[in-house]
Amino acid sequence: MSNIAILIDAENVLPGYAEQIFGQAAALGDVACKEIFGAAQALTTWVEPVLKYAIHPNLTIKASKGKNSSDIALVIGAMELLLAHDIDKVILASSDSDFSALSVRLRNAGIDVIGMGTEKSNPLWRTSCSSFVVLQQPAKQPAAQPAKPAQKAQQKEKPAQQKEKAEPKSAEPKQEAASTHEERVGVIRQFIDKHLASHGGRMMVSQLISALNGLKEYRIDKKGSGKKPQNYLTGAYGADYAFEINADGASWIAAKDYVPTEAAPAEEAAAEVPAEGVEPVAAEPEAVAEAPVEAVEAPDAPDALAILLDAGIPEDVAQQIVVIFTESQSLREAYNQLRRTFGQVAGREYYQKVKELAAGQGANG
Repeated sequence: MSNIAILIDAENVLPGYAEQIFGQAAALGDVACKEIFGAAQALTTWVEPVLKYAIHPNLTIKASKGKNSSDIALVIGAMELLLAHDIDKVILASSDSDFSALSVRLRNAGIDVIGMGTEKSNPLWRTSCSSFVVLQQPAKQPAAQPAKPAQKAQQKEKPAQQKEKAEPKSAEPKQEAASTHEERVGVIRQFIDKHLASHGGRMMVSQLISALNGLKEYRIDKKGSGKKPQNYLTGAYGADYAFEINADGASWIAAKDYVPTEAAPAEEAAAEVPAEGVEPVAAEPEAVAEAPVEAVEAPDAPDALAILLDAGIPEDVAQQIVVIFTESQSLREAYNQLRRTFGQVAGREYYQKVKELAAGQGANG
C-alpha cells in the first residue's frame, strides 16, 4: 500500500468536498499525513471536517489584500514531505492552476500527484498531475419552509397566467464563426497577439493551444489541416511568430519583436506540461541544441540560392536558408536556427537537403 499525504487548499476548496477527498484517499492506500492551509476565515468553515478527519490546520496571516500566503505555505509543506522521503503519493485538493509547477516538481522526484478540484479547474493544472479527480457538487437538502403569502398567491394564479410566465424568452442568436479561411486566420492572429501581450510577448505553446481550443475559428482550421496542434501552428503561423525549443524540450512562441528585458523567469525552468494533442518534442532522439556531426559547407550566395531553387525549394524558403547559413557563426547554430524558423521536422529536413546538395557539388568539382 502507498503512503499518502493529503494537502488541502482551504481557500480554494469548500468543506462540503471533504467526504469525497478522504473517500478517494482511503481507496488508494494509507494516509500518513493530513494538512490543510488557509487564513482564519477559510479555516473556520472547515472546523467540522478538521475534527472529523483529524486534519492538521496550518493558519496563515495575510499581510495585505491579494497576497497568496496560504499557497506559499502549502508549497513549503509539500517540499518538506519531499525531503522526508517517506511519501510516494500526494493528494493536492485545489482548483488553482498556480500549483502546476509544484505538481511537476513532485512528479519529477517520483511522487504521484493526484489533483482534486471542480469542473472549472484549468486544463494546465489537470494535465500537470499524474491523475485528476473532478469533485462533484455536494447534494443540498434544505429544510422545508412554509410558503410565504406571496408564494401562496402565485399558486392561485390561473393556468393561462402560469403558462405565459413559463414560456422562455427567445434566446439571442449565437455569433457565427468567420466564414472564410482568410477571415479565420485574421481572428486567430488577433487571439494569439492578445495572449502573447498578456504574457509579456512570450509564452509556452501548450498554454496557447489550451486557450485556442476555445476558439471556433481555430478548431475549424486546425481540423481542416489534418495536422497536430503544434505542427499546425508552426506551419500556418511560422512566418508571423518566433517558435523556439529549449534544451529541455519545452516549446515556446514569441512575438517577432520580442526582446527579453531580463534573465528568463524561474517558471521557465519547470518542465513543460504538453496540452492534449500536442506531440512531445522531447521524445525526439536528438536534442535541439546539438547539430549533426557531419560537416556541411555553408552555401555561398548567389550560387547557393540557384542550387536550392533547382532542387525544388520555394524561393522564399531558399532565401531564408541562405541568410541563416551566411549569418550563423557555426554549423550547429545554423542547424538550430533552421529548426526554430521552419519547425523541428522541416528544419532538420532542410539541413539534410543542404548537406546532400553540398556533397553533390563537391563530387562535381
